[in-house]
Amino acid sequence: MLSQQQELKYLKSLFFLFGFLIMALAPRLSEVKVNLGLSNGEFGSLISTAAIGSFISLMTVGHLVHKYGAKLILQISATVLAISLLILVHTSSTFIFLIANITWGSAISGFHISINSQGFSFQDRSHRNVITLLSGLWSFGALVTSIIAGLLIGNISLTTHITVLTIMTLAGMLYAISSMTQVLVEPNQNPERDYGFSDMFKGFEIQAVVSAGLISSLMLEYAVGDWASIFLSEDMGLKPGINTLPYILFTVAMIVGRLNIHRLLDKNSIIKLSKIASITSGLSFLGTIFVAEFFKDTNQLVVILVLCVGFSVAGLGSSFLAPSFMNAANTRSKNPSSVVVGQIGVITIVLAFVLRWVIAWTAELTSLSIGLAIPALMLLTVPFFTKVLKKD
Repeated sequence: MLSQQQELKYLKSLFFLFGFLIMALAPRLSEVKVNLGLSNGEFGSLISTAAIGSFISLMTVGHLVHKYGAKLILQISATVLAISLLILVHTSSTFIFLIANITWGSAISGFHISINSQGFSFQDRSHRNVITLLSGLWSFGALVTSIIAGLLIGNISLTTHITVLTIMTLAGMLYAISSMTQVLVEPNQNPERDYGFSDMFKGFEIQAVVSAGLISSLMLEYAVGDWASIFLSEDMGLKPGINTLPYILFTVAMIVGRLNIHRLLDKNSIIKLSKIASITSGLSFLGTIFVAEFFKDTNQLVVILVLCVGFSVAGLGSSFLAPSFMNAANTRSKNPSSVVVGQIGVITIVLAFVLRWVIAWTAELTSLSIGLAIPALMLLTVPFFTKVLKKD
Protein backbone atom coordinates (compact mmCIF):
# COMPACT_ATOMS: atom_id res chain seq x y z
CA MET A 1 0.00 0.00 0.00
CA LEU A 2 1.32 3.44 -0.92
CA SER A 3 2.11 5.77 1.96
CA GLN A 4 0.36 9.14 2.02
CA GLN A 5 3.69 10.77 1.19
CA GLN A 6 4.09 8.62 -1.93
CA GLU A 7 0.49 9.23 -2.93
CA LEU A 8 0.97 12.99 -2.62
CA LYS A 9 4.13 12.75 -4.73
CA TYR A 10 2.23 11.07 -7.57
CA LEU A 11 -0.67 13.50 -7.17
CA LYS A 12 1.74 16.41 -7.50
CA SER A 13 3.30 14.87 -10.61
CA LEU A 14 -0.11 14.38 -12.26
CA PHE A 15 -1.19 17.96 -11.56
CA PHE A 16 2.17 19.18 -12.88
CA LEU A 17 1.93 17.08 -16.07
CA PHE A 18 -1.71 18.11 -16.57
CA GLY A 19 -0.76 21.80 -16.56
CA PHE A 20 2.37 21.07 -18.60
CA LEU A 21 0.35 19.37 -21.37
CA ILE A 22 -2.77 21.49 -21.70
CA MET A 23 -0.94 24.83 -21.52
CA ALA A 24 1.78 23.85 -24.01
CA LEU A 25 -0.21 25.39 -26.84
CA ALA A 26 -1.10 28.70 -25.16
CA PRO A 27 2.14 30.59 -25.98
CA ARG A 28 1.91 29.45 -29.62
CA LEU A 29 -1.79 30.07 -30.28
CA SER A 30 -0.93 32.94 -32.62
CA GLU A 31 0.74 30.35 -34.92
CA VAL A 32 -2.37 28.17 -34.78
CA LYS A 33 -4.51 31.20 -35.67
CA VAL A 34 -2.28 31.99 -38.67
CA ASN A 35 -2.32 28.34 -39.73
CA LEU A 36 -6.13 28.38 -39.83
CA GLY A 37 -6.30 31.81 -41.49
CA LEU A 38 -8.92 33.25 -39.12
CA SER A 39 -9.65 36.69 -37.67
CA ASN A 40 -9.64 37.36 -33.91
CA GLY A 41 -13.41 36.99 -33.65
CA GLU A 42 -13.51 33.82 -35.72
CA PHE A 43 -10.58 32.24 -33.89
CA GLY A 44 -11.92 33.21 -30.45
CA SER A 45 -15.31 31.72 -31.31
CA LEU A 46 -13.67 28.53 -32.60
CA ILE A 47 -11.49 27.87 -29.54
CA SER A 48 -14.43 28.59 -27.23
CA THR A 49 -16.20 25.50 -28.63
CA ALA A 50 -14.04 23.42 -26.28
CA ALA A 51 -16.75 24.35 -23.78
CA ILE A 52 -19.18 22.03 -25.59
CA GLY A 53 -16.98 19.03 -24.86
CA SER A 54 -16.35 20.28 -21.34
CA PHE A 55 -20.08 20.54 -20.71
CA ILE A 56 -20.64 16.93 -21.77
CA SER A 57 -17.83 15.68 -19.51
CA LEU A 58 -18.86 17.80 -16.56
CA MET A 59 -22.40 16.42 -16.73
CA THR A 60 -21.28 12.79 -16.89
CA VAL A 61 -17.74 12.17 -15.66
CA GLY A 62 -18.51 12.79 -11.97
CA HIS A 63 -21.05 9.95 -12.18
CA LEU A 64 -18.59 7.75 -14.08
CA VAL A 65 -15.82 8.28 -11.50
CA HIS A 66 -18.26 7.41 -8.70
CA LYS A 67 -19.45 4.30 -10.57
CA TYR A 68 -16.24 3.01 -12.21
CA GLY A 69 -13.47 4.60 -10.14
CA ALA A 70 -10.83 7.18 -10.99
CA LYS A 71 -8.21 4.99 -12.68
CA LEU A 72 -10.16 4.13 -15.85
CA ILE A 73 -11.39 7.69 -16.34
CA LEU A 74 -7.91 9.14 -15.80
CA GLN A 75 -6.36 6.75 -18.34
CA ILE A 76 -9.02 7.43 -21.00
CA SER A 77 -8.97 11.20 -20.44
CA ALA A 78 -5.17 11.41 -20.64
CA THR A 79 -5.06 9.40 -23.87
CA VAL A 80 -7.84 11.37 -25.56
CA LEU A 81 -6.22 14.60 -24.37
CA ALA A 82 -2.96 13.70 -26.12
CA ILE A 83 -4.58 12.56 -29.37
CA SER A 84 -6.81 15.64 -29.70
CA LEU A 85 -3.88 18.00 -29.01
CA LEU A 86 -1.85 16.38 -31.79
CA ILE A 87 -4.74 16.89 -34.20
CA LEU A 88 -5.11 20.57 -33.19
CA VAL A 89 -1.56 21.43 -34.27
CA HIS A 90 -1.41 19.24 -37.39
CA THR A 91 -4.61 20.32 -39.13
CA SER A 92 -5.32 23.43 -41.21
CA SER A 93 -8.99 22.46 -41.63
CA THR A 94 -11.39 24.53 -39.54
CA PHE A 95 -13.90 21.66 -39.38
CA ILE A 96 -11.35 19.10 -38.17
CA PHE A 97 -10.02 21.66 -35.67
CA LEU A 98 -13.60 22.17 -34.41
CA ILE A 99 -14.13 18.45 -33.75
CA ALA A 100 -10.70 18.04 -32.16
CA ASN A 101 -11.25 21.16 -30.02
CA ILE A 102 -14.56 19.86 -28.66
CA THR A 103 -12.89 16.51 -27.90
CA TRP A 104 -9.97 18.35 -26.31
CA GLY A 105 -12.36 20.25 -24.01
CA SER A 106 -14.11 17.03 -23.05
CA ALA A 107 -10.82 15.29 -22.18
CA ILE A 108 -9.58 18.27 -20.13
CA SER A 109 -12.74 18.28 -18.01
CA GLY A 110 -12.68 14.50 -17.67
CA PHE A 111 -9.14 14.56 -16.32
CA HIS A 112 -9.88 17.65 -14.21
CA ILE A 113 -12.81 15.99 -12.44
CA SER A 114 -10.96 12.71 -11.90
CA ILE A 115 -7.75 14.19 -10.55
CA ASN A 116 -9.53 16.73 -8.32
CA SER A 117 -11.73 13.94 -6.95
CA GLN A 118 -8.54 12.11 -6.00
CA GLY A 119 -7.19 15.32 -4.47
CA PHE A 120 -10.30 15.77 -2.33
CA SER A 121 -10.12 12.08 -1.35
CA PHE A 122 -6.53 12.53 -0.19
CA GLN A 123 -7.47 15.72 1.63
CA ASP A 124 -10.31 13.98 3.50
CA ARG A 125 -8.11 11.02 4.50
CA SER A 126 -5.02 13.01 5.47
CA HIS A 127 -6.81 16.05 6.97
CA ARG A 128 -4.41 18.27 5.04
CA ASN A 129 -5.60 21.15 2.87
CA VAL A 130 -3.78 20.28 -0.37
CA ILE A 131 -6.09 21.54 -3.14
CA THR A 132 -4.47 24.97 -3.39
CA LEU A 133 -1.02 23.32 -3.24
CA LEU A 134 -1.96 20.96 -6.09
CA SER A 135 -3.30 23.89 -8.10
CA GLY A 136 0.12 25.47 -7.62
CA LEU A 137 1.76 22.37 -9.12
CA TRP A 138 -0.62 22.67 -12.10
CA SER A 139 0.51 26.27 -12.53
CA PHE A 140 4.16 25.19 -12.23
CA GLY A 141 3.60 22.75 -15.10
CA ALA A 142 2.07 25.60 -17.11
CA LEU A 143 5.09 27.76 -16.31
CA VAL A 144 7.66 25.18 -17.40
CA THR A 145 5.85 24.47 -20.67
CA SER A 146 5.59 28.23 -21.35
CA ILE A 147 9.33 28.69 -20.87
CA ILE A 148 10.02 25.77 -23.21
CA ALA A 149 7.66 27.23 -25.81
CA GLY A 150 9.33 30.63 -25.50
CA LEU A 151 12.73 29.09 -26.19
CA LEU A 152 11.46 27.02 -29.13
CA ILE A 153 9.43 29.70 -30.96
CA GLY A 154 11.31 30.58 -34.13
CA ASN A 155 13.68 27.64 -33.74
CA ILE A 156 11.50 24.51 -33.67
CA SER A 157 8.24 24.11 -35.59
CA LEU A 158 4.94 24.03 -33.71
CA THR A 159 4.16 20.48 -34.85
CA THR A 160 7.54 19.05 -33.80
CA HIS A 161 7.39 20.79 -30.43
CA ILE A 162 3.88 19.61 -29.55
CA THR A 163 4.31 16.08 -30.94
CA VAL A 164 7.43 15.28 -28.90
CA LEU A 165 6.08 16.99 -25.78
CA THR A 166 2.73 15.19 -26.00
CA ILE A 167 4.18 11.69 -26.39
CA MET A 168 6.59 12.16 -23.47
CA THR A 169 3.95 13.71 -21.19
CA LEU A 170 1.35 11.02 -21.91
CA ALA A 171 3.88 8.32 -20.98
CA GLY A 172 4.57 10.09 -17.68
CA MET A 173 0.88 10.49 -16.88
CA LEU A 174 0.04 6.85 -17.57
CA TYR A 175 2.99 5.74 -15.43
CA ALA A 176 1.86 7.91 -12.48
CA ILE A 177 -1.74 6.71 -12.78
CA SER A 178 -0.62 3.08 -12.83
CA SER A 179 1.64 3.64 -9.81
CA MET A 180 -1.33 5.05 -7.83
CA THR A 181 -3.67 2.11 -8.52
CA GLN A 182 -3.83 1.05 -4.85
CA VAL A 183 -5.06 4.43 -3.61
CA LEU A 184 -7.14 5.76 -6.49
CA VAL A 185 -10.83 6.37 -5.84
CA GLU A 186 -12.50 2.98 -6.28
CA PRO A 187 -15.87 2.19 -7.87
CA ASN A 188 -18.74 2.56 -5.42
CA GLN A 189 -19.63 -0.82 -3.88
CA ASN A 190 -22.17 0.37 -1.32
CA PRO A 191 -25.79 0.26 -2.62
CA GLU A 192 -26.82 2.77 0.05
CA ARG A 193 -24.32 5.30 -1.34
CA ASP A 194 -25.08 4.59 -4.97
CA TYR A 195 -25.34 7.74 -7.05
CA GLY A 196 -27.23 6.89 -10.21
CA PHE A 197 -26.94 8.66 -13.54
CA SER A 198 -30.39 10.23 -13.15
CA ASP A 199 -29.27 11.71 -9.83
CA MET A 200 -26.84 13.90 -11.76
CA PHE A 201 -29.89 15.79 -12.99
CA LYS A 202 -32.43 15.28 -10.20
CA GLY A 203 -29.95 16.28 -7.54
CA PHE A 204 -28.22 18.99 -9.54
CA GLU A 205 -27.08 21.56 -7.04
CA ILE A 206 -26.63 25.19 -8.05
CA GLN A 207 -24.41 27.09 -5.64
CA ALA A 208 -25.06 30.48 -7.17
CA VAL A 209 -22.76 32.62 -5.04
CA VAL A 210 -19.90 30.10 -5.25
CA SER A 211 -20.31 29.86 -9.03
CA ALA A 212 -20.35 33.64 -9.43
CA GLY A 213 -17.21 34.01 -7.36
CA LEU A 214 -15.49 31.16 -9.17
CA ILE A 215 -16.16 32.41 -12.71
CA SER A 216 -15.19 35.97 -11.75
CA SER A 217 -11.91 34.62 -10.35
CA LEU A 218 -11.18 32.33 -13.30
CA MET A 219 -11.90 34.50 -16.33
CA LEU A 220 -8.62 36.40 -16.17
CA GLU A 221 -6.68 33.13 -16.18
CA TYR A 222 -8.80 31.87 -19.11
CA ALA A 223 -8.41 35.12 -21.03
CA VAL A 224 -4.63 35.23 -20.51
CA GLY A 225 -4.37 31.62 -21.70
CA ASP A 226 -6.53 32.33 -24.77
CA TRP A 227 -5.25 35.75 -25.80
CA ALA A 228 -1.89 36.61 -24.20
CA SER A 229 0.13 35.24 -27.12
CA ILE A 230 -1.93 37.15 -29.71
CA PHE A 231 -2.19 40.34 -27.62
CA LEU A 232 1.54 40.50 -26.89
CA SER A 233 2.74 39.66 -30.40
CA GLU A 234 0.12 41.30 -32.66
CA ASP A 235 -1.23 44.19 -30.58
CA MET A 236 1.86 45.09 -28.55
CA GLY A 237 4.38 44.17 -31.26
CA LEU A 238 6.72 42.24 -28.96
CA LYS A 239 9.32 40.05 -30.64
CA PRO A 240 9.15 36.22 -30.55
CA GLY A 241 10.53 34.90 -27.28
CA ILE A 242 10.08 38.24 -25.48
CA ASN A 243 6.34 38.01 -26.10
CA THR A 244 6.13 34.99 -23.77
CA LEU A 245 7.77 36.80 -20.81
CA PRO A 246 4.66 38.55 -19.35
CA TYR A 247 2.71 35.29 -19.62
CA ILE A 248 5.53 33.38 -17.91
CA LEU A 249 5.66 35.96 -15.09
CA PHE A 250 1.87 35.76 -14.72
CA THR A 251 2.20 31.99 -14.24
CA VAL A 252 5.18 32.32 -11.86
CA ALA A 253 3.17 34.74 -9.73
CA MET A 254 0.23 32.32 -9.63
CA ILE A 255 2.54 29.54 -8.45
CA VAL A 256 4.04 31.74 -5.72
CA GLY A 257 0.57 32.75 -4.54
CA ARG A 258 -0.85 29.23 -4.49
CA LEU A 259 2.15 27.67 -2.76
CA ASN A 260 2.42 30.36 -0.08
CA ILE A 261 -1.12 31.50 0.71
CA HIS A 262 -1.19 29.21 3.77
CA ARG A 263 1.52 31.38 5.37
CA LEU A 264 -0.88 34.31 5.46
CA LEU A 265 -3.90 32.42 6.76
CA ASP A 266 -2.59 32.22 10.33
CA LYS A 267 -3.08 35.94 10.87
CA ASN A 268 -5.60 36.84 8.15
CA SER A 269 -8.99 35.45 7.15
CA ILE A 270 -9.43 34.02 3.64
CA ILE A 271 -12.25 36.53 3.11
CA LYS A 272 -10.04 39.52 3.86
CA LEU A 273 -7.19 38.20 1.71
CA SER A 274 -9.57 37.44 -1.18
CA LYS A 275 -11.04 40.93 -1.16
CA ILE A 276 -7.63 42.63 -1.16
CA ALA A 277 -6.20 40.27 -3.79
CA SER A 278 -9.10 40.51 -6.24
CA ILE A 279 -9.22 44.32 -6.17
CA THR A 280 -5.43 44.62 -6.49
CA SER A 281 -5.30 42.08 -9.32
CA GLY A 282 -8.20 43.60 -11.27
CA LEU A 283 -6.95 47.19 -11.02
CA SER A 284 -3.40 46.12 -11.88
CA PHE A 285 -4.44 44.32 -15.05
CA LEU A 286 -6.76 47.13 -16.15
CA GLY A 287 -4.03 49.72 -15.70
CA THR A 288 -1.45 47.55 -17.41
CA ILE A 289 -3.29 46.97 -20.68
CA PHE A 290 -4.21 50.62 -21.12
CA VAL A 291 -0.78 52.01 -20.21
CA ALA A 292 0.82 49.51 -22.60
CA GLU A 293 -1.67 50.49 -25.31
CA PHE A 294 -0.72 54.16 -24.82
CA PHE A 295 3.05 53.58 -25.16
CA LYS A 296 3.13 50.73 -27.70
CA ASP A 297 4.01 52.96 -30.67
CA THR A 298 6.53 55.16 -28.88
CA ASN A 299 8.45 53.22 -26.23
CA GLN A 300 8.73 49.43 -26.37
CA LEU A 301 10.89 49.28 -23.23
CA VAL A 302 8.15 50.92 -21.15
CA VAL A 303 5.61 48.55 -22.69
CA ILE A 304 7.65 45.47 -21.76
CA LEU A 305 8.28 46.69 -18.20
CA VAL A 306 4.64 47.65 -17.63
CA LEU A 307 3.36 44.35 -19.02
CA CYS A 308 5.80 42.30 -16.92
CA VAL A 309 4.94 44.10 -13.68
CA GLY A 310 1.21 44.21 -14.38
CA PHE A 311 0.90 40.55 -15.40
CA SER A 312 2.91 39.54 -12.30
CA VAL A 313 0.69 41.47 -9.87
CA ALA A 314 -2.47 40.21 -11.60
CA GLY A 315 -1.27 36.60 -11.43
CA LEU A 316 -0.30 36.86 -7.77
CA GLY A 317 -3.57 38.46 -6.76
CA SER A 318 -5.81 36.01 -8.59
CA SER A 319 -3.74 32.91 -7.76
CA PHE A 320 -5.63 31.43 -4.81
CA LEU A 321 -9.14 32.75 -5.52
CA ALA A 322 -10.48 29.96 -7.76
CA PRO A 323 -9.12 27.06 -5.61
CA SER A 324 -10.67 28.73 -2.55
CA PHE A 325 -14.10 28.86 -4.18
CA MET A 326 -13.74 25.23 -5.35
CA ASN A 327 -12.91 24.21 -1.78
CA ALA A 328 -15.97 26.11 -0.56
CA ALA A 329 -18.17 24.28 -3.08
CA ASN A 330 -16.96 20.90 -1.82
CA THR A 331 -17.33 21.68 1.88
CA ARG A 332 -20.84 23.15 1.43
CA SER A 333 -22.20 20.13 -0.48
CA LYS A 334 -23.30 16.66 0.69
CA ASN A 335 -22.68 15.12 -2.76
CA PRO A 336 -19.57 13.02 -3.62
CA SER A 337 -16.58 15.23 -4.42
CA SER A 338 -16.44 13.97 -8.04
CA VAL A 339 -20.05 15.05 -8.49
CA VAL A 340 -19.45 18.44 -6.84
CA VAL A 341 -16.51 19.13 -9.17
CA GLY A 342 -18.67 18.16 -12.15
CA GLN A 343 -21.72 20.17 -11.14
CA ILE A 344 -19.84 23.36 -10.26
CA GLY A 345 -17.87 22.87 -13.46
CA VAL A 346 -21.02 22.68 -15.60
CA ILE A 347 -22.15 26.08 -14.41
CA THR A 348 -18.65 27.55 -14.76
CA ILE A 349 -18.09 26.21 -18.27
CA VAL A 350 -21.45 27.50 -19.54
CA LEU A 351 -20.68 30.96 -18.19
CA ALA A 352 -17.11 30.80 -19.52
CA PHE A 353 -18.39 29.79 -22.97
CA VAL A 354 -20.59 32.88 -23.17
CA LEU A 355 -17.92 35.18 -21.75
CA ARG A 356 -15.24 33.88 -24.12
CA TRP A 357 -17.51 34.76 -27.05
CA VAL A 358 -18.11 38.19 -25.54
CA ILE A 359 -14.35 38.77 -25.18
CA ALA A 360 -13.62 37.45 -28.69
CA TRP A 361 -16.17 39.61 -30.46
CA THR A 362 -15.43 42.65 -28.29
CA ALA A 363 -11.83 42.25 -29.45
CA GLU A 364 -12.97 41.89 -33.06
CA LEU A 365 -15.29 44.91 -33.03
CA THR A 366 -13.14 47.20 -30.86
CA SER A 367 -9.68 46.02 -29.75
CA LEU A 368 -8.14 43.21 -27.78
CA SER A 369 -7.26 45.68 -25.03
CA ILE A 370 -10.95 46.41 -24.53
CA GLY A 371 -11.74 42.69 -24.65
CA LEU A 372 -9.16 41.90 -21.96
CA ALA A 373 -10.62 44.61 -19.72
CA ILE A 374 -13.70 42.41 -19.23
CA PRO A 375 -12.08 39.72 -17.01
CA ALA A 376 -10.21 42.44 -15.11
CA LEU A 377 -13.53 44.15 -14.30
CA MET A 378 -14.98 40.80 -13.25
CA LEU A 379 -12.21 40.40 -10.67
CA LEU A 380 -13.39 43.63 -9.06
CA THR A 381 -16.75 41.96 -8.30
CA VAL A 382 -15.20 39.04 -6.35
CA PRO A 383 -15.50 40.78 -2.92
CA PHE A 384 -19.31 40.54 -3.25
CA PHE A 385 -19.08 36.71 -3.24
CA THR A 386 -16.44 36.03 -0.60
CA LYS A 387 -18.94 35.37 2.22
CA VAL A 388 -19.14 31.72 1.07
CA LEU A 389 -15.45 31.26 1.92
CA LYS A 390 -16.19 31.49 5.64
CA LYS A 391 -15.50 28.18 7.39
CA ASP A 392 -18.54 27.17 9.47
